[in-house]
Amino acid sequence: MDNGHQVCGDVLPMQCFGKSYREMSPQGTVRRIVEAPLTPEQLARRDAEERARRTELARQRAELRRNQSLLETYSSVADIEARRDRAVEGVDQDLKRAEARHAQLQKKRESLSREAEFYQKRPMPIPLAAALRESDSELAAQASVIEAKKREIDAIRSRYEQDRLRYIKLTESHGTPPGSPR
Repeated sequence: MDNGHQVCGDVLPMQCFGKSYREMSPQGTVRRIVEAPLTPEQLARRDAEERARRTELARQRAELRRNQSLLETYSSVADIEARRDRAVEGVDQDLKRAEARHAQLQKKRESLSREAEFYQKRPMPIPLAAALRESDSELAAQASVIEAKKREIDAIRSRYEQDRLRYIKLTESHGTPPGSPR
């Protein structure tokens, strides 16, 4: 129908292109209904919804894989905590070495500063000034290493805490007590 007038024919009339229509049988029953083609806005909305659906599906699959991997990797909460402690211990040893090196550099800097006190009223020798600058840059570098190690320890603890909480949630939902082996 076009504006209330019935349009018939074997070939789709020009006035019906781009509109929805009903295909009728010779007996007058509706064989099929053909919807109007989508507008560019409708196509864009449909494509965006499809992309969002695929993204959500991919996210769900990734989460399922992570959860399965978590359950296969750890046998209990104690296992997660033991691995966390081992990971933190390795970085903590590096941190202690960096702090010891920082303390050595600090002593060296203090020694250079005491030596530089003698040159307050006269020009400082070039090697001493260079040693002071080098000492300052080494101290700054070592301080950044120490900060990086502290951040790494925090990141390890955070990651293992997330794994521990997710493990507890998953094992409780599967009926396995969180402290017991599977």
